[in-house]
Parts: sequence; C-alpha cells; structure tokens
Amino acid sequence: MAKKSEDQRPAGRLLIVDDEPNVARVLATALKRDGWQVTTVDGGAAALNVLADGDVDVVVTDLSMPEMTGMELLAQMRKRGLQTPVLVVTAYGTISSAVEAMKLGAFDYLCKPFDFDTVKAAVSRALLQQQLRQENVYLRQELKDRYQCGNMIGSGEWMMNTARIIEKAARSRANVLVQGESGTGKELVARALHFSGPRSNQRFVAVSCAALPRDLLESELFGHEKGAFTGANWQRMGRFELADQGTLFLDEIGDVNLATQTKLLRVLQEREFERVGGTKPVKVNVRIISATNQNLPELIEKGKFREDLYYRLRVIEIGLPPLRERRHDIPLLAKHFLSQFAKRDKRKLKEISEDAIAALECYPWPGNIRELENAIECAAVMADPEVTLLTSDLLPATITGGRAERRAGRHLLPGGGDAGWTFAAAVAEHERRLLLEALEAADWNVTRAAKALGMTFRSLRYNIKKYGLLRPAKEDPVKKAA
Repeated sequence: MAKKSEDQRPAGRLLIVDDEPNVARVLATALKRDGWQVTTVDGGAAALNVLADGDVDVVVTDLSMPEMTGMELLAQMRKRGLQTPVLVVTAYGTISSAVEAMKLGAFDYLCKPFDFDTVKAAVSRALLQQQLRQENVYLRQELKDRYQCGNMIGSGEWMMNTARIIEKAARSRANVLVQGESGTGKELVARALHFSGPRSNQRFVAVSCAALPRDLLESELFGHEKGAFTGANWQRMGRFELADQGTLFLDEIGDVNLATQTKLLRVLQEREFERVGGTKPVKVNVRIISATNQNLPELIEKGKFREDLYYRLRVIEIGLPPLRERRHDIPLLAKHFLSQFAKRDKRKLKEISEDAIAALECYPWPGNIRELENAIECAAVMADPEVTLLTSDLLPATITGGRAERRAGRHLLPGGGDAGWTFAAAVAEHERRLLLEALEAADWNVTRAAKALGMTFRSLRYNIKKYGLLRPAKEDPVKKAA
C-alpha cells in the first residue's frame, strides 16, 4: 500500500538550495527515486538565476547560508513576483524564524534532522498547490480570452458601435444596462464588460431576478443572519458580498418587486446594505451590470419600476437587436456554433450547405441566438459521424417549415371552402404570392427581386426552390398570330 501511495505523488521540477553539497545530494537522490526532476544549487544567487528561467515548481531551501539566507531568498522571490512554493529547512529552528518565514509566504517549515517521508509529503503538497495555482491562472486566462469583446461574433455598424461601447465602459466602474429580447446575448455582453476590465481577476456573479420570489431574492442578494426566518439556521453571505471587488450581473432586472428595488437603490447610493434580519451595515465595492427584455420606461409609467433606480442602473446603455434584424450575421454565427459542436462531439462537420444557410436566414428566430445555437447543435447531433457538410434536411422541422408538406398541401384561404385550410398554409400562400409578384416586377431578375424584398440573393433562390416557382414560358408570337 505504501508503494501505491508513493506512485500517486505528482511529478514535478524541484530546486534544492543548500551550501552543504552532501546534504543536497542525499536529499536530491531520495526525491529523484519518486520521479521528481531535481536541480541542486549552493546558494541564493544561483537559485534566482535558475528561477528566472521559470522551470521550477517547488523550492526546498536551507535557512542558514553564507551569502544569502533562505529567508532573503524567499524575500527576493516575492519581490520579483515569483509565487513558487518554498519549503524552508533548517537545523536551527525557532518559533520566531518559523513565523517570519510564514509571513514572507513560505509554504512549510521543516527542521533538521528531517524524515525523508515527511519531506516528500511536504513537497507533494506544495507541488499540488502549485499545479492548482497554475490551473487557476490558465482557467482565468481562458475565461478572459473567451469573453473578450473581440470574440463577439457579428459584422456591420451595429457590431462596431457595440464593441466600442464595451471597450470604453469596461475600463470604468459605471453601471451598465443591457437591453434586448431573450436569447440575444445579454449575459455574453456582461461577461465581456467584466473580463475586459480591471476587475477581470475578481468574481463575476450572476443572479436571475426572475427565477426567485421576493423573500428568496432578497436573501440571495443581501444574505441573511441566523434566525432571520424559518430555516435560517446559519448566517449566509449574499451575492453582493460574494461579488465584492468584482461584478454583479442582475439578469431580468425588470422583474424585481418595488420593495427590493428600494433596497437596491440604497446599495447603489451608499455602497452598503444590511443582511436580511440584520442591523449591521455591510460595505461592498461592486460594479453592477443589469439586463432586461422589458421596456423599463413603460414599467415606470405604470408604477412598476422606480425611475430613480432606472437612472442609477442606466449610466451606460447597450441595446441588442433581435437576430431577425441582423440576418447577415446568421451564417457567421451558425458556422461558429457548428465548429464548437463538431469539436465537442468529435464530428467531421466543417461547412454548411447553401440551402441550409438560406433556410436559417429565412426563419424569424423568435428565440434569437440561443435558438440558433440549439438548432445547430441538433443538426450536428443528427448528422452521421463521417458527414462533413451540414444540409437543410438535418435542421429541425421548425426551421425548415415543413416545406415538403406545404408543397404537397393546398394553400387556400378560408373563403375558398377548402376543409384542409390551415393558418400556416395561408401564411405560406401569402409568402409565395409576394415572392412571385416581386419576381414578375423584376422581370425574373433574382438579384433585383431580392433587393426589393430586402432579402439576400441566396435566401430568395432558396424560397424559389421551396415553393417551386417557375418563370412562365414566353408565348411564340407566330403561333399567337395564327
């Protein structure tokens, strides 16, 4: 069992600093047996040169050395911003020296003569801490990279203006209100604001205000004291405290009741609040980003939203248009989502066919970008593993509109007396007639007709095929005269 425990120790790169070569050699030999890569040096100056290359995970240093003590080495490392865990080893251990080492940031303090198993266990713990720190740095950087403003997908003047606002707003602590329909990417904008600004290394805390009733929402936001209400068996921190020094994202702020709005206003004005059931003020430094799919000025007129809170929240406003108003971005978004899902599910899908793109461009997208993402995920899942091209037959029927069924059905208005008439069929018939009129007015020039209809050439060509529209054959003038 002991051997198994040793095998589970994480491997890493160690630096042993000791002016006694025999001690360093014996310790290095013992650690190398466990698979660690070990470098030995005889002093602090040499250790700093090795550390400058950045290839060390843990430092084990003697405390008493002639030119630079282990304590001085530790101080120099911290002064240079090196966070490598340091184990201090000495034959002259005192409480004061141990306290000083810990204040300087030493990971552990060991006394000679030491037990090798104790040293190995301490090195393993230090190495694990270093790996967790590096992983945390990597994940934070990945979040920054993922939610940077430059990673928002879109084109045109709207996207340029939005990116410019986010870039400028991110550097400030001003509150931002993001408005747009559900699924337009409001939280994505909020995260871009957070991770592009000076608070990016602090927490981003999101709260869905529409998902909780009044009492639970207040406890969620402000926390509560023990005994504040039935079931409050301990003190609980709220989201404002969790987001201190960072960003708090209040999603669907329009659903917050008036009583809670009053408390929110106080936090924004005073930068402090009281927990539910408490009397002691809690001070916080939080940047507020809120979002809503409702018309807040209308709610103000109806007495359902405080006007003073609205202006506190809306220092900077960002409006997100629905996807149906930015159809030119649909191909970009669809290909982005396809790339993500193909990579996740190990599929070979690389491209989207023209008829599939046309179908996506024609659909009204009531669920906006979120619905588009779901549609592409569905198509990617339904595709065979070896398929490289996503075609329209893989898209959900709600997107393609059941076009085969519409072609086979009779598109008659109710007055026609056809018992097979449906609302969807009537809408399809109206769409077909509108397309036909535009084509006839443009003398069947698809480019001109698409421009007149406000559609892309690809979308119109798709609809011509969908409805089976054919240009009438020109009548022979000789036969007509006969």
